[in-house]
Amino acid sequence: MLVLSAPDMMSESGDVQITSNLAERDKPPSRVVLSEHELSSFSTQEWQNCWKQQDSFIALLERKTNSQEGELAELRQLTERTKGQLFESQQREKTLVRRLAAKEQETQDYVCQLNELKSSQVPTTSTLRTVLLDPAVNSILQHLQSELQATHLKLEDTQNELSAWKFTPDSNTGKRLMAKCRLLYQENEELGKITSSGRIAKLESDLALQKSFSEEVRQSQNELDSFLADLDEDVEGMQSTILFLQQELKKAKDTIQALQKENCALKTSNGRANGDTSVCEREQTDSENEIERTRGVKRIRRSSVLSIDYNEDDTLVLNTNGDVTE
Repeated sequence: MLVLSAPDMMSESGDVQITSNLAERDKPPSRVVLSEHELSSFSTQEWQNCWKQQDSFIALLERKTNSQEGELAELRQLTERTKGQLFESQQREKTLVRRLAAKEQETQDYVCQLNELKSSQVPTTSTLRTVLLDPAVNSILQHLQSELQATHLKLEDTQNELSAWKFTPDSNTGKRLMAKCRLLYQENEELGKITSSGRIAKLESDLALQKSFSEEVRQSQNELDSFLADLDEDVEGMQSTILFLQQELKKAKDTIQALQKENCALKTSNGRANGDTSVCEREQTDSENEIERTRGVKRIRRSSVLSIDYNEDDTLVLNTNGDVTE
C-alpha cells in the first residue's frame, strides 16, 4: 500500500490545478447558460467570471464572423471573375461557331459545285459524237479541266483551314499556333515596355521644366516682394516727411498770423493815434491775399505730388491730407 506524505499530496494537487487551469485556457470559450437557481444564488465574483466568459465568447463569434465575411467577399470576387471569364469564353465560342458555320457553308457550296461539274462531265453518246465532230470542244474541255483543278485546290485549302480551326495542343498546327502566340505576346510586352518608358521620360522632362518655371516664378516673386517692401519704406519715410513739413508749415502760418495780428494791432493803434485806419485795412487785405495765394500754391504742389505717386505705383496713392491709401 502506497502512503503519500502531506507535501507530496500538496504538490500533486497543485499540479492538477495547474493542468486544469491550462486546459481551461486552451479550451475555446462557450456560451454561458444559467438556470433560475444559479441566477439567484451567484455571488459577485461568479457573476464577473460569467460576464468575462460571455465577453470572450462574443469576441470569438465576432472574429469568426469577420473571417467568414472576408472569405465571403473573396468568394464573391472569385465568382465575379469566373463569370467574366465564362462570358468571354462564351463570346469566343460563339465567334468560333459562326466562323465554323461559315466555313462549313462554303464547303457545302464547293461540294455542290463539284458535284455539278462531275455530273456535267459525264460523257454521253451524243456528247462524244459532238466532240468527235467539233474540233473546238477540246479548248472548252481544257478550260473546264483547269477550273476543276482550281476547285480541287480551293477545296483542299478550305479543308486545311477547317482542320486548323479544330487543332489540338498535340497537333503540329496547334504547336505552330501556340509558338506564334507566345512570340506575339513577347513582342507585345516589349512594345508596352518601350511605350511606357517613353511616356515616363516625357513626363520627367515636363516635370523638370515645370520645376524650373516654378523656381523662376518664385525668384521673381521674391524680388517683387523685396521691391514692394523697399517701396513701402520709402512711402512711409515720405509720408513722415510730408507730415513733419505740414506741421512746420502750420506752425509758421500760425506764427505769421500772430505776427500779422500784432502788427495790425500796432498799426491800428498808431493810425488811431494819427487818425488813419486805411493802412491797417490795406495790410489786412494784403495778408488775406497772401494766405489765399499760399493755399493755392500748396494745393497745386499737393496735386502734383499725388499725380507723381500715382504714376510711379498704382497701388499706393497719397490723398489730400498726405496719408497713404492702398
